[in-house]
Amino acid sequence: MRISATAQSGQGMTMSAPLAGITVLEMGSSLAGPYGARLLADFGARVIKVEAPGSGDTARSWGKEKLAGTSATYQALNFGKRSIVVDFKDETEVDVLKKFIAAEADVVLQNLRPGIAEKLGLGPEDVTQLNSRIVYCNISAFGRSGPYAQMPGYDPLIQAFSGIVDLTGPADGSPARVGVPIIDLGTGLWSALGVMAALHTRARTGEGSIVDAAMSDTAMAYQTVSQATIESGGPMPKRSGLTGPLLVPNTGYQTSDGLLIITVGTDRQFGKLCDVIDRSALAADERFTTNTHRLEHEGALRQELEVVLRTNTRAHWSKLLNAANVPNAPIQSAPEVLAHEQTKASGVVKSSPDGSFGLVANALKLDGHRPGFENFAPELGEATEDILAKYRGT
Repeated sequence: MRISATAQSGQGMTMSAPLAGITVLEMGSSLAGPYGARLLADFGARVIKVEAPGSGDTARSWGKEKLAGTSATYQALNFGKRSIVVDFKDETEVDVLKKFIAAEADVVLQNLRPGIAEKLGLGPEDVTQLNSRIVYCNISAFGRSGPYAQMPGYDPLIQAFSGIVDLTGPADGSPARVGVPIIDLGTGLWSALGVMAALHTRARTGEGSIVDAAMSDTAMAYQTVSQATIESGGPMPKRSGLTGPLLVPNTGYQTSDGLLIITVGTDRQFGKLCDVIDRSALAADERFTTNTHRLEHEGALRQELEVVLRTNTRAHWSKLLNAANVPNAPIQSAPEVLAHEQTKASGVVKSSPDGSFGLVANALKLDGHRPGFENFAPELGEATEDILAKYRGT
């Protein structure tokens, strides 16, 4: 049974939302799967989250910080959904879930441990036999082929395996993991993109598809430029801290109250930088007249710039550089970012339904509208009877 044309989706968006009328069954936990399903909810899909009785998604208990009675992490990745409880050890309950999938699901998205879905008869081949129109999305650590196909994985492990950790950190220091879960969130993003593409195909052909999103493939996608450089015979990528390749200046410079990233793309921009800091002679210095020369004398130029930049604040220099159209940005803490007027103006942080807190919403706007934060993350199993009762005993 599909929701009616006058109903609202699971996130409270009207039927004009891109995915209104689409029902997504999420069998996932932690970050990647839930984030992918939340993105679909953002665009109006009715997302039904399957959780284990008693504990639910493991992310419900992650960390000490709470929002709306659940972990902050769980709330951020699961708002806009409904929750049903299914005991995968109970064949009767699994059978009821299958009936729901066959009758109502447009999409099944799962990131269970490798092999679990197949063991339950809920793998991609099983589900597409229930209903050939279903789009089935597998999210895994290493995909469905290769020697690591049956291995589980977490974000830092995939960062390490893929070479991202080796490329992150100071040039003269130890490797470091990226400070945010880019692999989990990136894989969730790829899964949502794949599901949307498959739904578009279904609209044309009438048939569903199997989408595979692997964390290791997400990591390799982030290595696109590095891989191309290696393929071309170029130098092996190395850790470089805040210093970027190809351009000088292109690094972080110390001011009186913190670091300011300055990236100059043209010789004209370099001249403007020199004017802003009242060191016009640097632009005429033969060591620095072109980017090629600046690359050769980066250390000397850094010293010249920092002598001046240390005399005032990030905000002072950033204001002057912005006025001169010289690309720059202060290195900010998370609280500084949240308090910044640009963040507020973007509307990317949406208030909760009761206005008690805010969470980062969808990164996209459609026709100037950004999906909101309409419903809290669901209580464990709050929709079980509402959704599954009609399939029991049938």
